[in-house]
Amino acid sequence: MTKHFTSNFPAETNIQPPNLLGLTAAGLAIVAATYGLARYCFGLFLPEIRQEFALSTETIGLIAGLSYAGYLIATFAGSWLSTMVGPRLPIFLGGLSATAGMTLIGISQSPEILAIGVFVAGMSPGLAYPPFSDVIVHHIETKRQNAIYAWINSGTGFGVALAGPLALFASEDWRLAWLIFAGLAGLFTIWNMAILPRNSPRQEKMSGVPISELLNPSARPLFAAALLFGIVTAIYWTYAVDLLLAITENPATAVVFWIVLGTAGITGCFAGGLVNRWGLRSSYGLLLILIGGAIATLPVAASIPSGIYYSAASFGAGFIITTALFGMWSMRIFRNTPSIGFGLTFFLISLGQGIGPVAGGYLAPQFGLPAVFVSAGLLCFVLALFRPAGEFHGHN
Repeated sequence: MTKHFTSNFPAETNIQPPNLLGLTAAGLAIVAATYGLARYCFGLFLPEIRQEFALSTETIGLIAGLSYAGYLIATFAGSWLSTMVGPRLPIFLGGLSATAGMTLIGISQSPEILAIGVFVAGMSPGLAYPPFSDVIVHHIETKRQNAIYAWINSGTGFGVALAGPLALFASEDWRLAWLIFAGLAGLFTIWNMAILPRNSPRQEKMSGVPISELLNPSARPLFAAALLFGIVTAIYWTYAVDLLLAITENPATAVVFWIVLGTAGITGCFAGGLVNRWGLRSSYGLLLILIGGAIATLPVAASIPSGIYYSAASFGAGFIITTALFGMWSMRIFRNTPSIGFGLTFFLISLGQGIGPVAGGYLAPQFGLPAVFVSAGLLCFVLALFRPAGEFHGHN
């Protein structure tokens, strides 16, 4: 039987804000800053950072893992704050964290300051992203929720795509690029504070989070899939540029690869339409196969120019759309506590993404980075088995 997103709250709580286009654009921008720039761009500058601070692969893995550790801590804070006081405060704190963290990265003169900056920047999406599920569920009419969420979620792709040209502009001055990122994060934070709804219809109704909802048996496949998805995709985000440089010895190729990766991720804005047409279960399974292929074949594709960009496009589009599907899957199950269930889902993705770089950093010297990519891709194929129970189609 076909299922649809429906609200469990009175109609008056499903309030459409006066500027829906502005809300969508501002949400997309803050996701671009917190996810696309503050969280995922460390891998783009990894070769320069490694060289300047003379860091080993193991140390790089630990520092990259700090980004995800920061996200883990912040996800609980962002979800709880959104439930208790409304989404504006955690979104503001997320933007502030992105601005401060990327500033620290840009001015760092030691590995310790760099690590702190990576940690603080990594907190930003954990604070800013889960609250948007509350904004969407409680301020946007049901038939538009899938489409609006997909557009906001695609901000990651916009941020990653934007980072490539800025990296080319900054040339070898990676610090300048991070300071530009920080400035953009500050501007996007101000924009969100100006556009986000000030009222929180559900705030008075939420005094606690029923643990029974989080223990819902239907959520187990979701949580298992989220953890494994984080592990396999973090390998790609963290070490893809390093792998390409080792094989091609051409920095320009790596930057173009990153631009293709981010540009393809922009297609995530069509995730809502994909689910509406093909269903959540079918879309999810096909996308996991696409992502697994992109990860596993990169070591071979790196020796073929067109192969590099095919891998980047497949991973970029697959990753962003799949994260949107995780959000829809979560909001389907946790209708009473959207930001809590949503936050826990992305907490588990990030827990996996914290494990991935650290594990990769220790396994690569033993077995080689290509073997790590192939193994991660094969694990992604297995992950396709953890799919939603029953088909699900949403609304545009």
